[in-house]
Amino acid sequence: MNTSVRIDSETVNYLIGKVSNKSMVSKDMVLPFVDFTDFMEVLFRLLDSREGCRLLAAGHVTPDVAIAADRAHLDLKEFLAVSPFTGDPDRALEEISTGCEIIYAANPNRVTGANYSLADLEMLARAVPEGALVVDEHYFDFYGISGLPLLEQNTNVVIIRSLTTSFGIRSDESGYVVASRDKINALKESYNWDRISRITYKILSTCLMNYEAMETRLKLLHDESLRIAMVLNRLKIQNRLTATDFLLLRVANPAQVGNYLARARVQVDNLDGYPELKNYIRYEIQSELSNDIMINVFKRMPEAYYRMDNLDKRFIKMRKPAQERKTETGAETDMTVFDRGWVEIGEKQTVEKV
Repeated sequence: MNTSVRIDSETVNYLIGKVSNKSMVSKDMVLPFVDFTDFMEVLFRLLDSREGCRLLAAGHVTPDVAIAADRAHLDLKEFLAVSPFTGDPDRALEEISTGCEIIYAANPNRVTGANYSLADLEMLARAVPEGALVVDEHYFDFYGISGLPLLEQNTNVVIIRSLTTSFGIRSDESGYVVASRDKINALKESYNWDRISRITYKILSTCLMNYEAMETRLKLLHDESLRIAMVLNRLKIQNRLTATDFLLLRVANPAQVGNYLARARVQVDNLDGYPELKNYIRYEIQSELSNDIMINVFKRMPEAYYRMDNLDKRFIKMRKPAQERKTETGAETDMTVFDRGWVEIGEKQTVEKV
């Protein structure tokens, strides 16, 4: 079969219908894409509607987002909270000056797993009335909180999702975008949205129709994450659970650990070069058998490679949803109140106030 042959527009519309049903939005608010980087370049160009527009990233960005911004000739500024493992809307608001900025927020973050609540996202959307909030929900099926409800009142919100991440298909960069009808129509004019190969269509349609298989895999990954974390804690290996398909490990020497694991064909990502992530590596949860191989390699590994003599004690902002605060006008509001504290990452995971 010639996989380079494109499917017809009727079949593409069928795919859009399936995606819109999954997202519970109308068909004219959905647009599929084949390549994430190419699509993000087109999206950034579309949103860059004003001279001097800035692209702000609320948290770490993956290389594909940086590449797309560069191709769109946008200066990307990445800003982090005090802790890179938590979303901080107040920190994001500090970077907004004109209200026409483009804010990119991966929720959860695709590097650290840091996340924002729906209230946080709404705060960011309202802060850029002349700009845009792009919410990358690559790990939505793992996290469950979505910015989709914001579309009813905020036409400046754009939601990006993957259809294959939940199934562990790493080689596929296809997905879909949900936005206002005007933005979708504008994207259709500048992006080859209907040029989907038969093989890509088969992958996407299979993923859309196998909800039970996805649920089974998500439960497996969740259970394996907890199991691995407990075993690593007993080995005195600091680690952090995330609402994604990966664990973060804090080790003494990421290069030595990575090389030792690589010899056993266990792959990890070295995050040591990312800002504020010194000594961190990322391990993607696999099958139970593969995870056991990783654990056994750590058991054979020299302890000096991974054993840390301190804990990561960086400030985070703890949510206090039960409290209320007054606005500048004196009116009561149910907006989340924050308090400073810190979290330990290690065998004993506790939260203490400062």
